[in-house]
Amino acid sequence: MLTLRPYQAKAVDRLLDETYSLLARPVRRQKLVFKAPTGAGKTVVMAEFLSRLAEELTDRPELPVRQLAFIWIAPGHLHLQSYGALRQYFADTRAIHPVQFDDLTENHLRPNELLFLNWQSISSDKNLLVKDNEQQRNLASLVAQTKVRETQIVVVLDEAHLFASKGDKAQKVLNQLQAWVEVDVSATPFYKSDNQVVINREDVVRAEMIKRGVVLNPDLDANLQKGGDALNIVLLKLAIKRRQELADAYRAAGKDINPLLLIQLPSDTAKESALDRTIRDTMLAHLEGVEGITKDNGRLAVWLSGEKANLSGLEKATNPVEVLLFKQAIALGWDCPRAAVLLIFRELKQESFSIQTVGRILRMPEQQHYADERLNLGYVYTDLAKNNIKIEPDSADYLSLNKADRRADYAPLLLPAEHVTNQREQRNRLSSQFRAIFYKAAEARWEIARELLPGGQPFEEANEALLHKRGMHTEVDSIDIVIPANVTIHVVEVGQTAVDAGHQQKFAKTPFERQQLLQRFCRERCGIYAPAESTPVLQMALISLFEEYLGWDENRATKFILYPQNHTEIGALIDDALAAHTNYQQQKPGNARTLETVTWDVPVFEYYNDHYDEYDAPTHALQPTFLRRRADGHLADSKEELLFIQFLEDDFNAPHLQWWYKNGAGTRTDFAVVYSRTERGETRLAPFFVDFIILFANGTLGVFDTKTLDSDPHLVAKHNALHAWIAKRNTEQPGSTIGGVLIRDKTLWKYSTEPLSDNYSLTGWQVLNPALLAASVTA
Repeated sequence: MLTLRPYQAKAVDRLLDETYSLLARPVRRQKLVFKAPTGAGKTVVMAEFLSRLAEELTDRPELPVRQLAFIWIAPGHLHLQSYGALRQYFADTRAIHPVQFDDLTENHLRPNELLFLNWQSISSDKNLLVKDNEQQRNLASLVAQTKVRETQIVVVLDEAHLFASKGDKAQKVLNQLQAWVEVDVSATPFYKSDNQVVINREDVVRAEMIKRGVVLNPDLDANLQKGGDALNIVLLKLAIKRRQELADAYRAAGKDINPLLLIQLPSDTAKESALDRTIRDTMLAHLEGVEGITKDNGRLAVWLSGEKANLSGLEKATNPVEVLLFKQAIALGWDCPRAAVLLIFRELKQESFSIQTVGRILRMPEQQHYADERLNLGYVYTDLAKNNIKIEPDSADYLSLNKADRRADYAPLLLPAEHVTNQREQRNRLSSQFRAIFYKAAEARWEIARELLPGGQPFEEANEALLHKRGMHTEVDSIDIVIPANVTIHVVEVGQTAVDAGHQQKFAKTPFERQQLLQRFCRERCGIYAPAESTPVLQMALISLFEEYLGWDENRATKFILYPQNHTEIGALIDDALAAHTNYQQQKPGNARTLETVTWDVPVFEYYNDHYDEYDAPTHALQPTFLRRRADGHLADSKEELLFIQFLEDDFNAPHLQWWYKNGAGTRTDFAVVYSRTERGETRLAPFFVDFIILFANGTLGVFDTKTLDSDPHLVAKHNALHAWIAKRNTEQPGSTIGGVLIRDKTLWKYSTEPLSDNYSLTGWQVLNPALLAASVTA
């Protein structure tokens, strides 16, 4: 079963919210923009979004739209790729029925059918799908006949920026469709809409789906040309060398992955230019004549309009091809996670460097980051000088142009860092064991049983008495809904109109309506589990409980569940059962989040993108020092962090330090300790990425995290986990380490040398004074 990353699940929820708000308006061609960076899994998000929209629409009687069909339009052959992926996705859920035009047996779309179309097949009046014909089998007729049957259209425009965002041709097609909602899906959308859902790149990186960034022209030095090589050959040699280094790094990490070098020819047109041919011949001569990388030995692949070689299975991690020579046409929809290095030649007039270009080398081959930081970056070599490259806004945070190296006097620490295995949250479905778990939760909470009582009293009567004892109402005649009647709402008034008792009418819900309400009731109470798959499991567990423990039929059980007076107790029971089910899943082999200890050191180097500015910090372990620039223009991740950095670097404290290091916050190459995090009633292991690692002049190690008193609800848990890590290290190396959560008290920085309780105060906390930690050196 497919599970969503947390950021994907949030995107689905937001897409649904935006769509429902648009469906509530009696207006067509409303625009919803979904912006997702390359590698975020936008097709998966869209599949889950469409699935839940189809299933939940019946629970929204307030909407004027009762039935939907969907049309997915994409350029080139991308619609076939999406069709294959979504057909496989919906094979299990069956919420949506993907079809192609030739599959249709009727001249209309049925509710929840998803038609895949190629943009080029509908963008001209001469196309077969557009032209009038005797059978009236064309797109216009299909859409009209669908709407006649009271089924409205939602259009998904995949890679919308390439075809659907501008031009009369696009508007003509979309005007013909007259969809209720148009969903523009793109990494670089053209439209700016009030209804927009954005997945941030940082969330995708944090989920380890894509690389942390892309380094531009690493190790490029003008001195490399002294041997007489042309710049093109210098770049090619560097790219080949980098690919080999990555291959060696994968091998050292025990991974059977063969990284791929991509070489892109200059022009973006399909036709090969003179410059294309020159660079192609230069590349092939060096690859085949000097490096021994040829088409015949299977190490070279070619993807050009007039020549294709060794392309079969190219995307597989173990494919022997090391270098692919191609042109721009490969970009659309191509997914090759092992691609790691890009050598790109551009015409002089092309100064734009977009994320569509670097996106080919962003995906992680196993959707996880590695301990070797080199494997978490992509590498781009180009023949444009840095001052001639225009970084487009959506690409700026991908490109890392600034490198910092570890200082030469650094001695390895080899610290035991802690990380969490299987730490990604999963929107799992409720398993087949949930009903049994639900019964046990009910027996524990309500004290009900399925055993004949002493004296022959039926257990059903005793169980009903126990429900009464807990304040629940078991004789529910009907589930009513109060409808406003004869209410005048003045257009000029702003806000809500109060409806008094004299303008209300009460109606009993029909059995069908009660089933809809029960489905919605359960859907809203699935907790961390995917509603689409878990709602029927929870619903069945509830109905079965009352059938087996109280002898009620489904009709009576449904009315009991829906009666508002009973919701508090039923909701509490569901929460108990969900928590027990989560614990059950975590105990299953392979599902538990466990602590993993790895050896950590300050990285040998680090790359920084254009969101970082150079900062004068001579004592920092990496030189030069770069700090993140916040949206307000200030540096470092917070005001407290910057104040502490200034504290470390001032003239009084810096002489008492060997070095300090600003730790990262989210990858497996950053230093972390593990703590128990409790949220929404669920406790799980989570990594705590400590802000600062400091080596004082006397050799004492300091591990500190800057906070304010109210900045982090998990402050106590994090401090205590760090305190335990420090205590363990001091047991092995007495007096070697200090640290903890660090809080500024006016001009003093204080930390606790003891574990904290929930009602902690700063009384008795230690003042951090680097001069005291240098006493044994300066004495």
